[in-house]
Amino acid sequence: MPHFLRKIRQPGRVFTLQALLTVLAVATAAFFIFNVHQLTVGYQKAGSLKQLWDIEWQSGKAFLDSTRTGFFQAFLLILGWSAYFRLRLREFSHIRLRRSEHKYRTIINHAGEAIFLLDQNEVVLEWNKAAEELFSLPRRTVLNNKLNDLHLDLNLDLGRAFADVVRTHRTLSYEVRLGPPGPGQRVLDLTVSCIRPDSGALAEQSDSFVVIARDITSQKQLETRMGETEKLAGIGQLAAGIAHQLNTPLGSILLSAQMVEEDVDDEDTAEDIRRIIRQTEQCRGIIKGLLNFARPTGSGRGRTNLSEVIHDTAYLMDKSLKVGGVELVVDEQRDSWVHGNRNEIEQVFFNLLANALDAMSDGGQIKVVITQGDPGEVLVRFSDTGEGISEEDLQQVFLPFFTTKDYGKGTGLGLSIVARIVHEHGGRIEVESAPGRGTTFLLTFPEARESSASENLIDDGD
Repeated sequence: MPHFLRKIRQPGRVFTLQALLTVLAVATAAFFIFNVHQLTVGYQKAGSLKQLWDIEWQSGKAFLDSTRTGFFQAFLLILGWSAYFRLRLREFSHIRLRRSEHKYRTIINHAGEAIFLLDQNEVVLEWNKAAEELFSLPRRTVLNNKLNDLHLDLNLDLGRAFADVVRTHRTLSYEVRLGPPGPGQRVLDLTVSCIRPDSGALAEQSDSFVVIARDITSQKQLETRMGETEKLAGIGQLAAGIAHQLNTPLGSILLSAQMVEEDVDDEDTAEDIRRIIRQTEQCRGIIKGLLNFARPTGSGRGRTNLSEVIHDTAYLMDKSLKVGGVELVVDEQRDSWVHGNRNEIEQVFFNLLANALDAMSDGGQIKVVITQGDPGEVLVRFSDTGEGISEEDLQQVFLPFFTTKDYGKGTGLGLSIVARIVHEHGGRIEVESAPGRGTTFLLTFPEARESSASENLIDDGD
C-alpha cells in the first residue's frame, strides 16, 4: 500500500518515549547532583576554589580519570537526549501523518462519487463508502483483492485503460455499462488518473491509479427523454403540415363515398361504403389525435358510452378481425358512461385492438369486460391470447417510440398515445403480461355525472 495510505500502528511508542524521558531526567539529575556534591565536598576541604584546583591538578592521573568519567557521562546524556528528541520529532511526524490520513479518509468517504485506488496489477488498495453503496461490496472484503475477482461486470478493460492513461499523461473518462443488459442495467462514468511516485522514498513505489465512478443512469434517461421530447415536438410540427395536406383528399374521399352511398341500392355494397366513410372519418380523427399528442387539449368532452365506442371500433375493424381469425367478446357487466372525448377514446380502443391483432398472428380471442372498479370508476379489462410481453419490455411499453415490432411495422406511438389519453381523462392504465400467456390492459375511467339533454346534444355535435 502507498506510504500515504499505510496505517502506522506502534502501540508501544508512546510508552517507550515516556520511559526514555524518565530515565534521561533521572540520569541528568543524578549527574548534576553527584558532580555538585563532589565540588561541594572538595571546596569544603580545600577552603577555596584556587586551592581545590591546585589539589586536583597536582593529583595527576586521578584528575584525568575523573575528568574523562565526567565527559563520558555528559556524552552519554547528550546522546540520550538527542535520541529522545529525534524519536519525539519522528512521533510528531507520525501524528501529522495520522491526522492527514484521517482527513483524507474523511474527504473520500464523504465524496458523492465512488472512489477506489488500484495498483498497476488492479489490486484494490482503497475503497470508499460511495463505492460500497454503488457496488454493494464492503471495504473489508475488497481490499487487497484484484478487481476482476470481484465480478463487478464493468465491461471495461482496465489494464488497457491504465496503459492509455500512462501513455497519454492525461486523465481519461470512460462510459461503461454495469451489469447485464436489461432495465436494471446502470450507466457509469469512470474517470481514471495515474499517481506517479516522484522522488525519495516514493521512488521505490510503483504507479497507482485512482478510479472515480459516477452513476449517470438518471442523466442518460433524462437525455433520452429530452431527445424523445424533441422528436415529439418535431412530429407536432410535421403533423400540422401533413394535416392540411391530408384533410383535403380525405374530405374528397368522404364526400365521394357519401354521394355513392345515396345512389347504391344493394345493401351489402352500401354497408361497405359506410365502412369506407367510417374509416375515412377515423383517419381524420387519428390525424387530429396526432396533433393533440404534441399539444394536448381537453375540449370537446361530454358523456360518452364506452360500450358504444367499443362496438363502433369493432365494427370498423370487423374485416381485419375476421381475416386474422380473431374472436372479439364484449362482456358488459354495468353501465359504462364516462366523461370524455369520444374520438380520443375511440383511438384508445382502436390502438389496443390493432396491437392485439399484431400479437395474434395465428388467431385467438380478444375479451373486453366492462365492470365496476373503485367507487365512482368504470373498469375496462382488455385481454388477448397473443404472444405476451417479456418482463424487460413490460416496463417500457408506454414510452414513446418504444416498439418490439420489426422495422417499418410500428412507430412505438400507439400505446404512448393510449396512456396519454387515459391519463388526460383522469384515469389509469396498467398492464399484465407474460410471454406465451397473452396480455391484459386494465383501463380505469371516472364515471360520468348525470347530464342534461342539452349537454348531450352539444357533445354529439362535437
